[in-house]
Amino acid sequence: MRRTLGQTQDVFAATIGVSKDTVASWETGRNRISAALARRIALATGVDERALLKGNRPLLTRNPARRPFTREEFERHQKSFWGETAEESVRRPLARCTDALGLLLRAAAQAGEGGVPARMAGVLDSFIQWCEQTREDFRLGKEIDAQLKQRKQTLKLNKSYAQWREMAKCDPEMARKMGFKDDPKRGGNEMLQLSMETVPLWMPGHGMRGGKEQQ
Repeated sequence: MRRTLGQTQDVFAATIGVSKDTVASWETGRNRISAALARRIALATGVDERALLKGNRPLLTRNPARRPFTREEFERHQKSFWGETAEESVRRPLARCTDALGLLLRAAAQAGEGGVPARMAGVLDSFIQWCEQTREDFRLGKEIDAQLKQRKQTLKLNKSYAQWREMAKCDPEMARKMGFKDDPKRGGNEMLQLSMETVPLWMPGHGMRGGKEQQ
């Protein structure tokens, strides 16, 4: 199936969020594909997951037509299931995922025994861990960072010269980034406003939007 797609083991592994060694172990028969990963491969490629689990040949598509799995069938699946463009492929599942997450958080916020919504923290931490694991499994770090760099915002700080001088002592790197240059002629109570352009950091569970959206 991988050769049909024209993908290396490394590329295919990144597509489904496993290691290259895991793919190699399937192909050599050292390990069997789990039902969960067979389902993930089926969603990504359009192949029949039952055939993957049973090792049936030839492989068939997962759609009702049950046609032989080919590169053309894979491309047809990509367009019909995920959309013609990257933006469309994001827009389709985004609303569903957002709705599901909203329901989870609302359910967790409902007061349990003792009238305390004790499950909220655990649910939020579970979501954060899932985000981190997904970022790592699918090697999305560079792509996420590129998206965050598009969310630039301007950080403005208005401090007295005394406060700026204190920052220059305690956090010289921040003072340098803000562009602070001390002027001995300025009194400690005189105010100085400086600004710098920043981009959000990857912090699941926290705001990562820039500019007006953050406000």
